[in-house]
Amino acid sequence: MSSVTVIDEEIHHARRAAIRNGLADTGMDLDVAERWCDAVEAEATRQRIIRSSAYWAIGKLWIEAQRSARKRPPS
Repeated sequence: MSSVTVIDEEIHHARRAAIRNGLADTGMDLDVAERWCDAVEAEATRQRIIRSSAYWAIGKLWIEAQRSARKRPPS
């Protein structure tokens, strides 16, 4: 594994953690926030969205849209 790949992976995990923690900061249970992050990754895989610098920004918007529609994360 190249150092670029490792750094990309670390950045991805840090951004995911920031989204999860931001959800938890609003009072959401940490496990539920984690499931929302899992759902973002599953949806991105389904739609063949690549991990770019905007991946988690888009993911955050997707979570907000799902929550606005009163949807819940998968169990």
